[in-house]
Amino acid sequence: MERIPGWLLPLVLAVTQLAVWPGIPLADGRPPAAPAVATGVTATVAVAVALLWRRAAPLTTIGIVAAALTAGTWGVPPDALLIISLADLVALYSVAVRRSHRLTLGAGAAVVLWQCALIAAASGLGPDYPAELVILLVVYASVVAFGRARHRWHAERGAAAARLAEAEDRRARAADTERHHLARELHDVTAHHLTSIVVIASAAQRLGATRPDLVAEARDFAARTGRDTLAALHRLVALLRLPDERPGPAAAGLTELAEGFRLLGQQVTVRAEPGDLPAATTEAICGITREALTNTLRYAPAAAVRIRLTPVAGALELTVDDDGARAEGVATMGSGRGVTGMRERATALGGTLTAGPRPGGGWRVRAVLPAAGTPPEPRRRPRRPGAERVIDVVVFLVALFPPAGALLLGEDDPQVTAASVPLLVLVSAIHAIPLLWRRTHPWTALGAVAATGWIVPALIAAGVVAPAQGWVLLAGLGAEAAAVYGVARYGRRPELSALAIPLALSSAVLATAATLALDPPPEGDLPYLVWVVVLAAMVGCPVGLPMGASWLAGYLVRRRHTTIRTREHDAVAAATAQALLEAGRERARVAAGLREAVLRDTARVATAADAGDLDQVLASARTALDAMRGLLNGLRDDPDPARDPQPTAAALPGLADRWRAGGRRVALEIRGAGRPLPADVDLSVFRVVELLLAGDTGPVTVRVDLTGDPLRIGMRPMPADEGGEIAAGLRARLAAVGGSMTTAADGLPELHLPGSSPAPDPHPDDSRPDERRSDPGAGEAHPSSADDADPPAGASSPTDAAGPAGASSATDAAGPAGAGSATDSADAGGPGGGGGSRVGTISAGDGPGTPAGDDKEVASSPFA
Repeated sequence: MERIPGWLLPLVLAVTQLAVWPGIPLADGRPPAAPAVATGVTATVAVAVALLWRRAAPLTTIGIVAAALTAGTWGVPPDALLIISLADLVALYSVAVRRSHRLTLGAGAAVVLWQCALIAAASGLGPDYPAELVILLVVYASVVAFGRARHRWHAERGAAAARLAEAEDRRARAADTERHHLARELHDVTAHHLTSIVVIASAAQRLGATRPDLVAEARDFAARTGRDTLAALHRLVALLRLPDERPGPAAAGLTELAEGFRLLGQQVTVRAEPGDLPAATTEAICGITREALTNTLRYAPAAAVRIRLTPVAGALELTVDDDGARAEGVATMGSGRGVTGMRERATALGGTLTAGPRPGGGWRVRAVLPAAGTPPEPRRRPRRPGAERVIDVVVFLVALFPPAGALLLGEDDPQVTAASVPLLVLVSAIHAIPLLWRRTHPWTALGAVAATGWIVPALIAAGVVAPAQGWVLLAGLGAEAAAVYGVARYGRRPELSALAIPLALSSAVLATAATLALDPPPEGDLPYLVWVVVLAAMVGCPVGLPMGASWLAGYLVRRRHTTIRTREHDAVAAATAQALLEAGRERARVAAGLREAVLRDTARVATAADAGDLDQVLASARTALDAMRGLLNGLRDDPDPARDPQPTAAALPGLADRWRAGGRRVALEIRGAGRPLPADVDLSVFRVVELLLAGDTGPVTVRVDLTGDPLRIGMRPMPADEGGEIAAGLRARLAAVGGSMTTAADGLPELHLPGSSPAPDPHPDDSRPDERRSDPGAGEAHPSSADDADPPAGASSPTDAAGPAGASSATDAAGPAGAGSATDSADAGGPGGGGGSRVGTISAGDGPGTPAGDDKEVASSPFA
């Protein structure tokens, strides 16, 4: 549904005001004084113009409106500006919708004090002043409550838009996420099993002449471990892990890992406090420990290793320390994925991980994980009494006002006795008070209202009040209408809500008929019974109309809200289902790669070990490692080209067409269409516009300028963003590609994205100290992973073969001057090969962020 244009309400108020005054006096030939006309017209125009900015700057607007109305009140006759004086309610409503709770309360209190002073100055502190103050408080509290309810609705829609954008982002990254997850699983199999086979078999070959017993042990180990590896790979291929399969206790898992590595010659001690942990935390602890032990096996064999898992300040601390030095001849075994994989496991749970040399020698891996297994949620503030509760109180007072007000103000009515007034006011309050529960228990509230409607006839029948005071029952029928609305709006069974109309109507008509029956009919020929039926019918028709209108209003509001929420839910569900589909396709693709590239050679390891052929064991294990590493490289760096392409700037017209198909007016202006852009920037252009459009449903104009550098994106008007979700999403998206938010010439935000790829990293060997381990002798880096082994003499790995001048293969090659390849490598073979490079990515902390001051502008005008 399109939003009402901002100029329409000020125009209606101004035209109506000028038509009533001075229009009517001028038409009647009673022209007001010229100064009064000039003052009134000036105040009306000033207020109407100020209201044009009530959405962008509501606090400023309410100040201008108050000043203009104050000046106009002193220069015109009393109540001459009654129509335009409603502008302060409009401005206060805008403050409540678009500003914080605290600012709204402050503005509301200031407006009430201003009105109190204005009334006192104009009319004096007469006997009616307290009643006027009460009415003033009720009216302004109602405006604030309805505004805050609208604020909450906008916040829910912004949150829904953010959920949809997050779901779309998950859908876009589903295959990539699944690839990284499977890469970690494959890496664990590679590190713990195949690498162990290579290490043990190589040692047995070298020492076989002097230690023939090692050859038999190596064959047994290769047979046993090869079968375990094959079983683990088959489990990955089958992907049959059920939801109720959970890892065992973390302490038991660490003990089992330690036992396995002790058989390989490691001196492993474990100190872990037992306790029940979430499955994800246990899995991460065991995965990190397995990786750390495998690195120690490869780079510091026979070293003493200490594993410690202890709780610290609401978290878990895992440390794996070794005190060994790096062994000879293992410089080319790692690919640099070990620390990265461990850090990914910790970060996924909201934890941290560091790895590096210990001060006293050796190596330490330290991870701190949340004890709950998931990142802690921010603490929520205690919820204040909601705007809905204030609205319910206002509805109660509105339903109570007709009967109670007539009784309290009808002192001169001879039919109203002083003794019966308090009783009838109390009865009217009892009749209306169930409306306070019309949201939570609508049917109960309706039944209570209908039942209490019989109190007045009962009092008349008992002779407590006079029959002439039966009009109190008719004056309180607004409570029935409000209860019917509550059933239509909040009832659990919407299809049965229409039954509220005959229920409320029949009760009201019967109670009215009973009241009339107790009052003697007028003299005439009409029989008494007929007179009662006629009056009941006369009451039923006018009462039935508001009952039906109340039900229809509640039903339409409910249907609109339900439609919007259902559409939002379905969009998120569709994106989630698509993400699951993409992940399933990626799993199928990886399973096919495992069957074709790895399973065959892994099966040969166990077969060769059973046959006693240690040379074939070593060759098959190395071949399986090479195949596994090739598959890992494909998972890490080379998405499947057959996958659906990501949306780009070229897809913006289609995005606009989808919004237009839903009835929204979207004008799209693109300059420089067809310009080639970097892939991440091209995707970000689409995602930024998609997020901006999802933040509102009104008519917009989107301008995208792709001709220069930076690229410029703007939308007018900018979407409302009371909760700040859209602004946060935009900042995250811009920071990912080095973009920024700035202020355009019209004072509204403009989004800038880089028009070219970022420059290559001038220091390709800029790996962090905690990911390297120094060799005192050669000064080489300590490889931090374990997913490949030394190739046989004279043979090269298909993924890490050193080429001329130290260049490596297509996936890990170091270019001229040591520049990194298009993918992030961790080991470049040969002399002159660079270390791990960081090319093609700019993090939120690296790239240009939002300029200082722009955040304030974004938060104060378009996203307020």
